[in-house]
Amino acid sequence: MSEKILEVRNLTTSFRTERGVMKAVDGVSFHTNKGEILGIVGESGCGKSVTSQSIMRLYDEKYLARITGEVLVEGNDILKLSMKDMQGIRGNTISMVFQDALSSLNPVMKIGDQIIETLRIHTSLNKKQAKERALEMLRLVGIPGYEERIDQYPHELSGGMRQRVMIAIALSCNPKILIADEPTTALDVTIQAQIMDLIVELNQKIGMSVMLITHDLAVVAETCSRVIVMYLGQIVEEADVEDIFSNPLHPYTRGMMDSIPQLEGEKRERLHVIKGIVPLLSQIPTGCRFAPRCPYADESCRQNMPELRGEGTHKVRCFKAEGNLTEAG
Repeated sequence: MSEKILEVRNLTTSFRTERGVMKAVDGVSFHTNKGEILGIVGESGCGKSVTSQSIMRLYDEKYLARITGEVLVEGNDILKLSMKDMQGIRGNTISMVFQDALSSLNPVMKIGDQIIETLRIHTSLNKKQAKERALEMLRLVGIPGYEERIDQYPHELSGGMRQRVMIAIALSCNPKILIADEPTTALDVTIQAQIMDLIVELNQKIGMSVMLITHDLAVVAETCSRVIVMYLGQIVEEADVEDIFSNPLHPYTRGMMDSIPQLEGEKRERLHVIKGIVPLLSQIPTGCRFAPRCPYADESCRQNMPELRGEGTHKVRCFKAEGNLTEAG
């Protein structure tokens, strides 16, 4: 059996708002094995980013957010740590690459200084050693002319280079887990491929576990070993990547698969569209949360919440799919 390096148990994140308490993540449980790439997919508003930022404890837990459950990193629950102790975990044991590098990087600091700052906080390197390490990281992530680029500001770099700098900062302390939250957002297709190739290469080279949050099912199929599908704050399906693409059980997963354009075979006149939109957190329906958009839903689905059940590694949250679980297993 693979060694679990990250285990999330019944993670729930609620936010205090003017309209009351909104539950963005509701009882999410999953794990990441050492050295694997785990994909998390779903539409915007399904709780993917909130899950990752709750793991990192980036929200104001005193006034804004309430995070409950367990987040075990090598067996230790980091939700029980003080914020001061969490500073030693972030960037050191777990690192994160955010969606928008331009807004994540400090615009008034040179990129080299931002990498050096991370190294000085988390390691015992002196300033000279930290700069040598920063140069090494810029070279590792494939930035051309890195010896000159180290003294440039974020606005002087292209989108792809800024994203590489974010990866360099995240990897500078050799973390055991990398959370990549849609790391190729707003980049052109060529740069997207380069960034994903870099993440996979580093995963294989240093044995780092990766939690990849993305909308792109093609990226998931090519890079991930397991997949989690989230909808409205819950996991609705979880399986090995081969199983979920060959036999998707949840109607939401099937809808996303059918929405992918076909390059071979008979072409359809129109692309498949999942009807409706993800509801607001203040309008979460009773029963199955996907029922208002599901073509198979009946009154039982609308009144009762299905549990996440499974045979082996394939799990699904759907009354209609439960009969297919044994066959899928």
